[in-house]
Amino acid sequence: RVKLLSAPAFKEKKVAVEDFVRHFRNRYEQIKEILMEKGLDDLTAIRRIGTQKGGYTIIGMVQEKKMTKAKNLLLTVEDLSGQTNVLINANRGELFEKAKDVLFDEVVAFNVTGTKDMLFCNNVIFPDASLKNRRSCKNDDMIAFASDLHIGSTMFLEENFLRFIKWLNGAEGGEAQRELAKKVKYLFLTGDSVDGVGVFPGQDKLLVQKNIKEQYSKLAEMLKLIREDINIIICPGQHDAVWVGEPQPIIGKEWAPELYKMPNVTLVPNPSLLELGGGLKVLMYHGASMHGIIEEIPWIRLNHGHNSPTIVVKEMLKRRHLSPMHGHCDYIPCEDEDPMVLGVLPDIIATGDQHRAEINIYNNILLIASSCWQSITPFEEKVGNNPDPCKVPIYNMKTKEIKILDFSDKDSASGDVEKRVLDDIKSELNKVE
Repeated sequence: RVKLLSAPAFKEKKVAVEDFVRHFRNRYEQIKEILMEKGLDDLTAIRRIGTQKGGYTIIGMVQEKKMTKAKNLLLTVEDLSGQTNVLINANRGELFEKAKDVLFDEVVAFNVTGTKDMLFCNNVIFPDASLKNRRSCKNDDMIAFASDLHIGSTMFLEENFLRFIKWLNGAEGGEAQRELAKKVKYLFLTGDSVDGVGVFPGQDKLLVQKNIKEQYSKLAEMLKLIREDINIIICPGQHDAVWVGEPQPIIGKEWAPELYKMPNVTLVPNPSLLELGGGLKVLMYHGASMHGIIEEIPWIRLNHGHNSPTIVVKEMLKRRHLSPMHGHCDYIPCEDEDPMVLGVLPDIIATGDQHRAEINIYNNILLIASSCWQSITPFEEKVGNNPDPCKVPIYNMKTKEIKILDFSDKDSASGDVEKRVLDDIKSELNKVE
């Protein structure tokens, strides 16, 4: 019932400069192919641009970005044949605002006029992502999305998570809620299931279990309480017992042996593309690159900060890459391709990391950000997270209906865990369909 479509793997070896060169060449070629499907006019390699003024379209990776004294935007871009400068004039209004969002190291197309010494931009073309139709399934099954349990932390909201487990098992809420819970057949845990050890300075003072094996043992103990017909899919995050660089491998048996004994648990890398029964494709990505994207795109940083994770995922889809900027997020250069490129598009992208539940849609791709199960820590305040814990998005694979369930302490006396139905999102989905 759970099929892993992509399993990014890094061969354990010493990483050299040529590995990074190959990585960026592969990324360029992958995204170039996506851009070429758009039927670009006058597509030209940079080295073929001469001294005579002309009109061209180039596909380049952004090497440098700066503002000139005249407040124009100047980009240095390169392809496999050479590099050039592209100027976006400040008086171009909408184009200038669009170009300001261009990130370092991303691959985009530029429609330009000029000579090899200076090209003037007429349009910026992102690779972008779009689905004609999002799949639905015949079975009336539901998926629950959670992440960032941070088991082992003194701030882990254990009682609230146990309420969620009781709901899954049909022991919480009224009759309608019990019927709803019976339909849940998949539970996605999108990273940071444990708090880890030594992740940030002074973390040991905020831990109940100071040994990471004990943290995974506690995780297994809690997941065993969930009825066995629910498939639990777990990918790692920055706090898990794997390397921080992405792609991250599955959580190892030496750290979490009890998870390997559970027949309804599937451990997958981060990121992972999965296909569920009925053909629905779900991409799991914990979301370590979100912080860097928020900081580099001014309108997100100033208007939303860390309060709207799905807006950041939209920017990933626009660029067809989960982590476009070198240096803002650790990554491991793989040999054959860049696994962070969004080649095969999913029906759903599930993320965590920002500790806030949110649902959105982008070109018919459903974006689901999961909440956390940890109250705010000093480290979160430092990095700018604004958590909204104990919220669980659930998705009906047949009807495409979406709800967010609230297992926080507020209104807990009512016995009805469904506090908020996202009618606006539901109507938006119906409109797209």
